[in-house]
Amino acid sequence: MSTIEINKIAGAVLCAVLLLLSVSFVVELAAGHPEGGEPVFVVAAPAARAPVAAAPESGAAAAPAPDFAALVAAADPDAGAAAFRRCAACHSAEAGAGHKIGPNLWGVAGAAKATREGFRYSAALAALGGVWDNPALDAFLADPRAYVPATKMAFAGIREAGERAAVVAWLRTLSGAPAADG
Repeated sequence: MSTIEINKIAGAVLCAVLLLLSVSFVVELAAGHPEGGEPVFVVAAPAARAPVAAAPESGAAAAPAPDFAALVAAADPDAGAAAFRRCAACHSAEAGAGHKIGPNLWGVAGAAKATREGFRYSAALAALGGVWDNPALDAFLADPRAYVPATKMAFAGIREAGERAAVVAWLRTLSGAPAADG
């Protein structure tokens, strides 16, 4: 094979690569996708907090926030199971199931924090101590990063107190002996 034939083959390969790159560039321009494309996994951003309204002029006190234990007692565990579906990407909740990105949550209500065998917790959560009672579950589910600032959990939280109460009511049913109210 002569050098002219080798040059022709190399030129043809380079032209083909250049043509493919050009077509790819034109297709990307036509599709209008921003650089980087669509995100693969979207985590809900925290909702903007509304400013606290001033007390009514008539001198009546603002209604106090409902007691979370009362919300849990009145909550529908089936609604909590439905709300938990977004958590199921990272957590399992069946008895004997393994851990996912997050620990298995079977029996978590009333259990000591950061004690699931075989799961590696962040140092901040492991140092927290205590049990997952209603107030702790409420605070963690409302804003995990505020409750445990160095947590590995990327979930933004559940803003609606009624939805949190439903999830907690459902978590309390996940046990051979459901946890007492707390």
